[in-house]
Amino acid sequence: MSRKTLLAVFAVIGTVLAFFQQQFGLTLDVTAIVGGLTVIVLYILFEAKLDFKRITGQVGKFKDPKFWLAFASAVLVGLQNAFGWNLPTEAIVAVLTVIMSILFGKDFAKARS
Repeated sequence: MSRKTLLAVFAVIGTVLAFFQQQFGLTLDVTAIVGGLTVIVLYILFEAKLDFKRITGQVGKFKDPKFWLAFASAVLVGLQNAFGWNLPTEAIVAVLTVIMSILFGKDFAKARS
């Protein structure tokens, strides 16, 4: 475990305890606040740049129809549960299966040629 990871763990624990000080019966601890701010600054200075590079390298994945199909399926299931729609699950699964087979069939044909 690196020093940065260990510092982050301690700072997050200290920040959580400082945030819930009244519930735990603690007094305000400046060390915890400074630790939390240290983690934020370290993340912004070092890790955020690397995370941004990783995310921008995957932008092409958002153009993939399979991603949007999975996203739409998850949203549809969430909306159906939230609003109590009585959509037939068998019909949804059948339509999504046909669409998935077409999309993966195109990729399979493209890979073979």
